[in-house]
Amino acid sequence: MLRRTRRHVGAALSAALFLASGLFAVPNAPKLAGELDAPGYAATVAKQKGRVVLVNFWATWCVPCREEYPDLTRLEKAYRGKGLAVLGVSIDSARDLAAVDKFLAKMNPDFANYRKASGGDDQVFIESVDKDWGGELPFTVLYARDGKKAKVLSGKQTYGDFETAVKALLP
Repeated sequence: MLRRTRRHVGAALSAALFLASGLFAVPNAPKLAGELDAPGYAATVAKQKGRVVLVNFWATWCVPCREEYPDLTRLEKAYRGKGLAVLGVSIDSARDLAAVDKFLAKMNPDFANYRKASGGDDQVFIESVDKDWGGELPFTVLYARDGKKAKVLSGKQTYGDFETAVKALLP
């Protein structure tokens, strides 16, 4: 009996070490799609032309961002078939990538998320998104099907706020 117990403990310990080593990955766990600088942001939005695009800027340390994120996931699922594309852009620093990955794994979004590229002038990036953006989070920009900026939502929004803004741009 003692041998069996040791063998089971040994097997359990081996499994725990294997999982902790990071060699075991959850398949299809959401990850960042890449980093965006100002030109990359413009190109990413332009690729979605023909769809209504909602871009949400968020960070793991931003409580209102974390609170509204499930509504974005729900909205994307409800309206993707009607022409909506949702994109997320994390403003977290490179040292917080583990927190970003953990957050995305927990939220499990079906839409692409990027991280603002490290380095460069933050003000250039901010102005490329919206010249009136003061850098506050969360911050959401909606683009019409023609690719032109249609609406800006600053601060935490509700599902109803997002839905109203999206419906106004969908046929």
